[in-house]
This record gives sequence, C-alpha cells and structure tokens, in this order.
Amino acid sequence: MTNLSKNSEELSSNKEKIRIIQGNDSELPINKGDFCWSGLKSFTDERSTIRKTLFIRKNIDKTRDLCVFDSEFDSYREGDKMYLFKVISKPKVLINAPTNVHLMSSSKDKLEAISLVEGMES
Repeated sequence: MTNLSKNSEELSSNKEKIRIIQGNDSELPINKGDFCWSGLKSFTDERSTIRKTLFIRKNIDKTRDLCVFDSEFDSYREGDKMYLFKVISKPKVLINAPTNVHLMSSSKDKLEAISLVEGMES
C-alpha cells in the first residue's frame, strides 16, 4: 500500500471502538492477513488493540472504495513513523461506494458507511 493518510479515529457504536484508515489511490486490504497502516496509534493498550476497521480508499477519479474488517496492532515502523495493523477477519469490500465519506466526516457518516458495507449480501 502506498500514500496512506496519517489518520485513524475512535468512534462509539454500542461502546465499540472503531479504527478509521484512509488510503488515497492505494491497494485495498482485501484478504485476511493483509496489512494497512496509519500515522496515529488508535489504541492505548497493546493488549486490547483489536478493532473494527473502516478502510476508505479515495481514488483519483473521486470515487470511494470501502472495506470493513477487524484489525489488530502488529508493529510500529520507525522509518516512516507508521503503526502497522494486520487484517484478522475476512474484509467486506464495496467498490465505488455511493458515499463521499472521508477521514474528517462526522461519526454518523462513518457509522453509516460501515453499515452500508456490512449490509451487503455476502
């Protein structure tokens, strides 16, 4: 993956913490075992780093592709100061999602994006 925005965020949905990562025109983490990274830690205790994750890929043509999966903290890369997260569940992927959600969107918009992806037929 390349060109990831340095941001993640916590949201509350039934007291569940959500990790938000945005990749601009990058590869999607579409398989269990894939990795993604963020410039923010998005956890306080390394023993409890598993979180539902919304990965937003913002494409050059302004479309958005979304992935929702569980991820956990793997390691910290000193070279580019990025936190590496491993995908630990099969991602649900929505290509060309009908949304303009982004890192600075409201919590409500991010939760709606998660619901949109999770509501797809498997």
